[in-house]
Amino acid sequence: MAKERKVKKVQARHILVGAKELAEELRVKIDAGEEFTKLAEEFSECPSKKRGGDLGWFGKGAMVRPFEVAAFTAQEGDVVGPIKTEFGWHLIYVYEIQEDVDPDAGPPTGDEDADDDTLRLVAENYAHEFMMLGYTSKKVLSLFTSPHFKSANTVYNILGPEAINDVIASVFGQKVAPAVSAKDEDSQKKED
Repeated sequence: MAKERKVKKVQARHILVGAKELAEELRVKIDAGEEFTKLAEEFSECPSKKRGGDLGWFGKGAMVRPFEVAAFTAQEGDVVGPIKTEFGWHLIYVYEIQEDVDPDAGPPTGDEDADDDTLRLVAENYAHEFMMLGYTSKKVLSLFTSPHFKSANTVYNILGPEAINDVIASVFGQKVAPAVSAKDEDSQKKED
């Protein structure tokens, strides 16, 4: 019988800022007992700030390399950083670790049980986050359909391509052409 593959996943919050000095100042505040979530809401330049910097669960391969290395070498409850990536300086708070997760199951993202409005908000957060990372709308669509981004992928599968296209269009201010050509698009729009 094939041995089950097990992977490690972490759940983390982060704060992203442009200047190393600011990241260091925030680190001092966190070490002095200030609340990570509140500082993320106030200072982070990442759309995840709306969730107190929460990035949810992720496995290896979902984040840029320096970030991943920092997050995966941390102990549960650790704050690490400042860590430099191409996006700026990060402080990372790893608040939960699961060592042997079935890679396909993954810890629940929580998105499965959410209502459509919430899911749309989650999708908007992702689209915006990916946009901040400099991806084109076409690339963002491929990120939503990639199993690497488990939570985005879940949201995509529940809401369906139409809704996700609308979300991406609203974030980017333009329509993403789905697989059909533009002239078929109007005939595609069936009322639910």
